[in-house]
Amino acid sequence: MLRSQIKGWIKTQLGYPQPEPPGEKGPDFYDRTFFEDANWRGHYTQSVDYYIWTVIVDRVRRRKPRSILEIGCGSGQLAHAIYDSGIVRSYVGFDFAAARLNQARVNVPDYRFEVADAFQTDLYDTVDYDLVICTEFLEHVERDLTVIERIRRGSRIIGLVPNFAWVSHVRYFKSTDEVAERYGPYFSDFNVDEIPMKVRGSVAFVFEGVRGQRTSS
Repeated sequence: MLRSQIKGWIKTQLGYPQPEPPGEKGPDFYDRTFFEDANWRGHYTQSVDYYIWTVIVDRVRRRKPRSILEIGCGSGQLAHAIYDSGIVRSYVGFDFAAARLNQARVNVPDYRFEVADAFQTDLYDTVDYDLVICTEFLEHVERDLTVIERIRRGSRIIGLVPNFAWVSHVRYFKSTDEVAERYGPYFSDFNVDEIPMKVRGSVAFVFEGVRGQRTSS
């Protein structure tokens, strides 16, 4: 322990970049990582998440939604895949990282994208939607259940959470049962599936349900 502390002190004195502390991040972090990682700027078919996007698009297709609200839409790769599938033309996506939103607008100019905070926006109440998409978002925020509660009752959700730690993750899940325990009480017709991801050992838990009456209060 002492040796690692000494190494860390030496690196600090020499001006080495320090590791990012884990935990919830602000928009500046996501804007910076957007420019650092070309994966977020490329076409969705070239993304490391492409296989997962195809799973989500297939589930959206089966539900035949009238309109979609996407929470934490990022650079719009999933939105682009949905648009190209021809499933739905009425879509609103929001994210608090402006650089990513600008890319989303370039990717899908026919869709509506808003820079907005998931805890403050009025889009849950002012936008017409019957399906909510929320992938790779809930694990990044401490108050994930507050976001769930803001979804209009009667709306269906398709969500995704991971099984691995990351610098911007505040939680991750070890099993479908853990996902169901945390989110299931807020939905009816709730189910969770385990989907292998491209990186060996990584799993995406994809869940669906219809927003019910429960709140945390």
